[in-house]
Amino acid sequence: MKAIRRWFGAAALLATVAALGCGDSGPKSYRVSGSVKLGGEPIPYGEVLFTPDAEQKNAGPQGIAEIHDGKYDTRSAGGKGMAGGPTVIRVNGMSGPGGKTLCEYELKADLPRADTTGYDIDVPKNAAARSGKEI
Repeated sequence: MKAIRRWFGAAALLATVAALGCGDSGPKSYRVSGSVKLGGEPIPYGEVLFTPDAEQKNAGPQGIAEIHDGKYDTRSAGGKGMAGGPTVIRVNGMSGPGGKTLCEYELKADLPRADTTGYDIDVPKNAAARSGKEI
């Protein structure tokens, strides 16, 4: 009987340690949201990617947010928070799901390592349907 109690005790301890080990132990990610426009007009659909800038020695999770009617939020469906700090931001704008590409634009920014709302991105009109770079 003592052997069975020890076995159950050991199993309970192992389960507790395993559950604690499954927590959020990875790098912190932050929410970012705002509007995204092409030449002042809302981009109807697409995605915004937030990649830590390795050239600036930044690392962490890559963020992603879907664009819907000129708005994006890494906390909405399909979204994923970003690392903050020096970041390469890539906007892929489309006319709609499976639609025509409106723009592919990349810029660099130093984003806060905190949840950020109202981070608006204005893609220059001359970046329409081609790549552009801004630093």
